[in-house]
Amino acid sequence: MSSAKKVGVVILDLAFMSVNFSALTLMAALSSYLVAAGVSGHLLMVSAAAYSAGIFVAFLAGHSRYLESRPRLVIPLAATLAGVPQIVIPYAPPQALPVLRFLQGLVMMCLPIFSAQVGELFVSARPFYMGIIISGIFIGGLVGETIGPALASLVGWRQAFVVLGIAMLVMAGIWFAATPSWALPAHRSEAQAQQRPRGKVLSKFTIVWGFSFFPTIWVVFTLAPMMKLLVMSTLGAPESVASEIATLLEVSYVVWTIILGFIAYVISRRETRPRALFNRFAMVQLISFVIAIIGLALIALHPSIAAVMAGVVIAGIIQGTGPTFWSTPSTAFPRELATRAGYLLGLISNSAAMVGPFTTLAIQSVSPAAAWVSLVIMSAIGAVLTGVGMRMRLPIEEAGS
Repeated sequence: MSSAKKVGVVILDLAFMSVNFSALTLMAALSSYLVAAGVSGHLLMVSAAAYSAGIFVAFLAGHSRYLESRPRLVIPLAATLAGVPQIVIPYAPPQALPVLRFLQGLVMMCLPIFSAQVGELFVSARPFYMGIIISGIFIGGLVGETIGPALASLVGWRQAFVVLGIAMLVMAGIWFAATPSWALPAHRSEAQAQQRPRGKVLSKFTIVWGFSFFPTIWVVFTLAPMMKLLVMSTLGAPESVASEIATLLEVSYVVWTIILGFIAYVISRRETRPRALFNRFAMVQLISFVIAIIGLALIALHPSIAAVMAGVVIAGIIQGTGPTFWSTPSTAFPRELATRAGYLLGLISNSAAMVGPFTTLAIQSVSPAAAWVSLVIMSAIGAVLTGVGMRMRLPIEEAGS
């Protein structure tokens, strides 16, 4: 298969992520409109928690035999579960928002499919192309924050939700129609899913490696909704400055995600053996955590605007662990288990989204500096668990023995 066709598949995945997360950002970008319409700040926080819960359940839902045997349907299903609520949100009673946001969190069902898909199409280049796809989350966030208010001013805030909700559904249809069968991940039929596969998904390695990404999710999901609050409480900075720093963090996520994925590809491009590939991917992940510690420590130790701006640029490298982590299912597990492994790894790691923001918020209420220190500690835990995982026997090695 030509490289151009493979890259075309990656671009489709990137477009899907970007369009969906542009729309999903509207809840934050247009929060002032929602408050003016009668939605309380408390209900917005509950809705944010429900969204995180939906992300967690998304990885659990992927284990169903029905979805496991139908990877082509997962993407439009995920988009529908996110897109229809997007259209309904501006017209729904406020009490329905948590339920609708929970459904929108299920959009993350797509990520293990994309991970396994990239694993089918590439070998050493997996982290690079996963980095491109994952960057769509943050590209979408930046686009949504930019066009959301502009679209609301142009056509009204309710219509802005509807327009982007329709865009989500249209993008799902394009993905479904344009993605060729050869680009879909290896999967087992429902009958095969009832049989014992070669190797096993749940193992000590899976647990350790899943928790190696737990700190990344903790930090990213904490900083995404709380960056402005942390900056204002730490520095006493005005909201305009805090917004600029939050945007800088989003940009750093995009850049680091692609750069670290490319570095992982460059240092492993001559390798084809699973162990050698995994070790190189994991080394990049380990280095990302170490550098993130430096950035977060800079903010904790030197609370000034210049230090915080430099710190978030450096700390944004923690998102560079995403491409390496999501390259693992196709590298460390037997081919037919890659998708299921992705869902299990995602389930373990994304449990951090349920507790990270609230724990950090509680710490921040006591001491803003301590909140930054807690993020340093979480990054250090990620580095340690990555190192432990590198020394463990891979499931694909156990299956071959």
